[in-house]
Amino acid sequence: MSGIISLRRLEYFVAVADELHFGRAAQRLHVAQPALSQQVRQLEADLGLTLFERTTRRVSLTPDGDSFLVHARALLVSADGVARAADEIRGGARGRLRLAFVDSTAYEFVPRFLHRFRESWPDAVVELLTMSSDDQAKAIAVGEVDLGIARTVPSRPAVDSALLGLDRLVVAVPVDHPIAGQQSVRLRRLRDDTFVGFARDRSPSLHAEIRAMLAGHDIHYDPAIEATEYTTIVGLVAAGEGIALVPASIRHLRLPNVAYVPAVDPGAALRLVRLSRIGEPQAIVANAVAELERTAAQLA
Repeated sequence: MSGIISLRRLEYFVAVADELHFGRAAQRLHVAQPALSQQVRQLEADLGLTLFERTTRRVSLTPDGDSFLVHARALLVSADGVARAADEIRGGARGRLRLAFVDSTAYEFVPRFLHRFRESWPDAVVELLTMSSDDQAKAIAVGEVDLGIARTVPSRPAVDSALLGLDRLVVAVPVDHPIAGQQSVRLRRLRDDTFVGFARDRSPSLHAEIRAMLAGHDIHYDPAIEATEYTTIVGLVAAGEGIALVPASIRHLRLPNVAYVPAVDPGAALRLVRLSRIGEPQAIVANAVAELERTAAQLA
């Protein structure tokens, strides 16, 4: 038996088996009858089986042909499924998206994005990874992550970026802090406070951005305690270890003994940035980028 069975020959065999007539099968397939007969005989030779009994009056399946018909139909269905899956992967409807995000987006932006993305592309698999902006850029550059939702734009030659929007900053303070009951606060009001913040060794770009922002208000930003997650940072505020400058989305994290006060200074905001590989070929990433932009517009 030949090692490769032609799918076209299987289609020809199934058509003849359905019609039990070579002429009608040829019309159905839009091929010449002699060519159809030749392909079916070649299939029989490939298989080492006689599939049809042929007389001048009728065509019928042999017992071997009847048994093989079940497998031929299954193979054609499977092949059609493979072709459809390939089309869906090319179009981005299937596949795996490795999405990294800064943890401050986990409270609002990422859940909304995932809801939109899964509604549009239910057969896609999304792998979620929490990473700092700097770590995202490194992972994207070496192909470990496909798409990032970051706060800063680290310098990486292979990484493309685009601004999705701005997240206003709020000050997380213990409820007994003098500004806890205020509707808003100016950053200069925080000059004498002790800060807790995001670990500078995990996200040096974010630390540098906040440090430069506060320096413009004569505040030396040097957190007394640093952590790698905002849940821990807000927990430290609740414990009375200091105050924290956090994105407004963190207000969804409600802890006892913590109040959030919006900072009203014009520059008191952090960027929300999309990171991806330059020249990324995967359609699933393009689809996700479009959904990121729609999510950002919805939340603007």
